[in-house]
Formats: sequence, structure tokens, C-alpha cells
Amino acid sequence: MIHQGLPWGRVGRLCRSVGRNFRWALRWSLVLGVTLLSSMIVGERVVSAFSPFPVELVDGLPQSVRVHAADGTVLRVFATVDGERVIPVPLTSMSSHLRTAVLRQEDERFYSHCGVDLIACVRAALQNLRGGRVVSGASTITMQVVRVLMPGSPRSFGFKLVQVFRARQLERLLSKDEILELYLNHVPLGGAVRGFEAAARRWFGVGAAALTASQAATLVAMLPAPSYRSPRRRPELLRRLRDRLLDRMSEAGDLISTELKAAVAKPLGTKRRPWPYLAPHAVLYLAGRSRDPVLRSQLDLPLQQALESLAARHDTRTSDALAIVVLDRKSGALCAMIGSPDFAHIQLNTATCSRSLGSTLKPFLYALAMEQGVVPVDGMIDDRPWRFGDYRPANFSRDYIGSVRVGEALATSRNLPALHLLEGVTTDEFASLLHGLELPAPRRDPGLTAALGTGAASPLRLAEAYRIFVEFPERLGLRRATVTRILDALSVQPIVKGAELGRLAWKTGTSSGRRDAWCVGVDQDSVAVVWMGNLGGRGEPGLVGAKSAARLLARVVSSRR
Repeated sequence: MIHQGLPWGRVGRLCRSVGRNFRWALRWSLVLGVTLLSSMIVGERVVSAFSPFPVELVDGLPQSVRVHAADGTVLRVFATVDGERVIPVPLTSMSSHLRTAVLRQEDERFYSHCGVDLIACVRAALQNLRGGRVVSGASTITMQVVRVLMPGSPRSFGFKLVQVFRARQLERLLSKDEILELYLNHVPLGGAVRGFEAAARRWFGVGAAALTASQAATLVAMLPAPSYRSPRRRPELLRRLRDRLLDRMSEAGDLISTELKAAVAKPLGTKRRPWPYLAPHAVLYLAGRSRDPVLRSQLDLPLQQALESLAARHDTRTSDALAIVVLDRKSGALCAMIGSPDFAHIQLNTATCSRSLGSTLKPFLYALAMEQGVVPVDGMIDDRPWRFGDYRPANFSRDYIGSVRVGEALATSRNLPALHLLEGVTTDEFASLLHGLELPAPRRDPGLTAALGTGAASPLRLAEAYRIFVEFPERLGLRRATVTRILDALSVQPIVKGAELGRLAWKTGTSSGRRDAWCVGVDQDSVAVVWMGNLGGRGEPGLVGAKSAARLLARVVSSRR
């Protein structure tokens, strides 16, 4: 048998030819790939120039209005127009466990991709082809933010392309941390809750900053179907998913073995907690005056709760309504507000409703008369029956003592001396003073009855007027010394049974027909006003400022101390 040699020359030529063709194919493949990639980048930028990212969608993301007390306690979290609770907080105010849990489950390469994770796309495509249906997605956190910004969009291939395009734009517009913060604050978490801060408060009663590894993993495990995986509907499923996520966090080095064991051993610990609903009248008033989503008020919560308890014990046989307002004397901030004995039964806030003022305006009249020299500061004034044309007024007590010292006439709220003073200063000037106090007063001659408080204002408005009077007398053309004398006179008053007011400067008022009972108190720190009456305007013999309202103010002052 003759052995013939292999045609090594021909094989060599063939190998060299294949090598040249491979290099040629590789070279042109690279050229084609770079050209295609460049075209895509240029095309993307061209399209972006004509269709920039709608930044207003980011700025317009809804959030709940939150009202805080002076000590930081959350008084109320209002629902958005969509009926959801959304409480955005900075990324730095969220638990590190929450951040790592989200990245491990939703987008492990978040900080390395450009809005689209190509590796995840290939993996999802292979899994879906193998399964013959959609079993896996490749949405990045950035793409999910785009979906949040564009709610109601169809789940179609066309929108997926739009999502990819917008995600790339968003990556150029915001930093990674800013995108992650948007996601953590606005991702839907079921039960009309968006974002992990609201979810943490709803299910664990803490903020997102205080979430443990177990709690953070529980909330993240609810994604992407929070309603289906709700702790109330499928707690066992949620616990299995939580433990699986905790294992992934441990494998990635986010948790050490002892932390993992402790976290897995814990029960879910979820409990659906009600949203705070404190100081309802005060909160509604404050929220209605502010456009800020976060309102940090000066409301004194312990005082507010003490006054709510006091109001709940109110005897409604004499009056079915009451109002209490306490203002900080220096800043004018609202410290407490009660608008009814029980908000659950009476939502009307009588603290902001106008009522006849009675004798509560007399201190202003006396100060004006003293300033104009109509009456000496320590002088005497007539207290005798008098006739002013067809008008024949009388004192509330129906008695007269002839002459009385100015301070005593004010303290005992006698009507005839006040009418004499108003006649001396003129009703126009008194009306001007009331205007300076921001109290409603007729622009033209209101008549002598203005001295007896026939005008109307709300308890809140009256409290603000007294604060202007004692803090800014110069605005009213009054000397501070004059106001001090008025306060001194109001601090020395006859003892009222059941009303231990001490050296508090206080003034009572009773409207015509005993429909309204008032008492105003001023000390160095605050101005307090109480009002009692009936919503239907019915008068009652017991509705007297120097009795019922004074006793209520004494209890208010005692609560503040």
C-alpha cells in the first residue's frame, strides 16, 4: 500500500485565506457596529432635540400635605387628589437596608448602566423564548421611574421603546441618586400608598430612616405586585419572598450571617396603622392658609390635647358650641385651637366664625380715650343713667354707682362710662382704631353702641386684635405705657367663683340677649380667647362672660401651666 503525503501546501493556503477573510469580516463588523452605534446615538440626540424630556412631569409629581406640631409630631397626612398618601423624603433620610434591598431585587447594575441594562435584556429574552411567554422583564429602576411619571401608558412594545428612550434622557438629566430617590418616593406600594416612607409609616409605624433589614426587605418584597403580596392578603407568601431577598442581600455581602439569621427569624411584624388625625380644626385652618406641602406649625400638642379633653367635658345644656384660641404673644403663631366640643359631631370651626363681641372691645376704647386726654389715667368717670337722644342705655347689672375710677369702670365693664368715653373720642376715631386692629368696623359713623361691642368678629380674629394691641401699640397711635395701664387694670378684677385667674389680664363680654359669652386673657407669653354660644343663635341665662366664659378661660390657663 502506497502512502501518499497530505497536501500541506494547499491546507496552508486555505488557512491563510480563512484568516484573511476572518480579519476582513471582523474589521467590517466593527466598522458596521461602530457606525450603527454612532447612528443610534446621533439619532437619539436628534430626536431628543425635538422631543426633550418633559421636566414638568418630575416637578409635578403629587405629594401629600403634611402638618407637624411644634415638637415635630405629624398631625395629619392629607391624601393627594388621587386619594393616595405620598411622603417624599431625601435619599439620605432612608435606611441603608432599604436602598440595598431595592437594588438587589430590582436593578443590581443600576449604578453601572445608562438607563437600559443590556445584560438583563438578553437574559429576559432568553428566558421568555425558553418559556414561550413573558416570564421575565428587563425594566431598570430608571425605566420604572419613567412609568411612574407617565401613568396610564399601555403595556405594549411601542411604549417599551418610548420608555427606553425617556430613560436614557432621564439619565442625562438627573444623577443616579436623584433617580433612585424618585423611585423610592413614588413607586406604588398598594393600598393607596406610594413610596417607602408612607409604606413604612403605614405598616410599621416608623419612618423609612428607621427600617431594619427585615422590615426593608418585607416592603421591597411586595414589589412588583404590592396588592397581591399584601401582608393582609398573603402573609406567608410575602414572608417567603422576604427571606429569599434577605438571602440575596447576604450573598452580596450586605448582611453578615448573624444579621441574616436574626432577620429571617423575625415575624413580618406588619400592622395596618391609621393615618394621624390630630387637632382637626387647627390642622384644617393651618393647611388652608399654606401652599407648602410640609407645614411645620407652632401648635403645642400637649396643650391642644388638654383643651380637647376640656372641651369634650363641656356641658351642652347651656350652649352647644364653644371655641378656644391660644396665640403665642410674640410670634402670633397658633398654639391651640378648638372649634367645637366634639369634631366628630360638629365639624364647623366656630373659632373662625364671626359672633357679636359684647364688651370685649372696651379696653381699646379706654386706651384711645386715655391717649387723647378725654379721661385722666387715674381719674374718675360718671356712672349715672344718661340719655343720648332717643338712646337710653343701661349697665348690664342694672345698677349705677355715680362716680367710679377709670380702672374700676373698665374692670367691671360698666356700659355708661364707656358710652361717655366714646362720645368724647368720636365714633369715627374709634372705628379707625378698630380698623388698625384688623377688626371689622363700619367706615362711617357706627353709633354709640359700638362701645358695647355690637360689631362681630371671630374668636381667632379677636385674639389677633388683642395681640396687636399689646405687642404693637405704636401702630395704633398708642403709647406702650397706656396699654400697660389697661393691662394692669384688667389684672385687678373682682373674684369670679370658679375662675382662679390670678394676675392674668382678662376681659369678659356678653352679647345682647345673652347669645354669646366671651373671655379674653393676656399674659406675658400668650393671648387666649374663649367663646361660648349656640349654633342656632339661641340666648340662655347662663351665657354670661363673667361667669361661664371666665370659668372656661381659667381652665384653659390652668392647662397651659
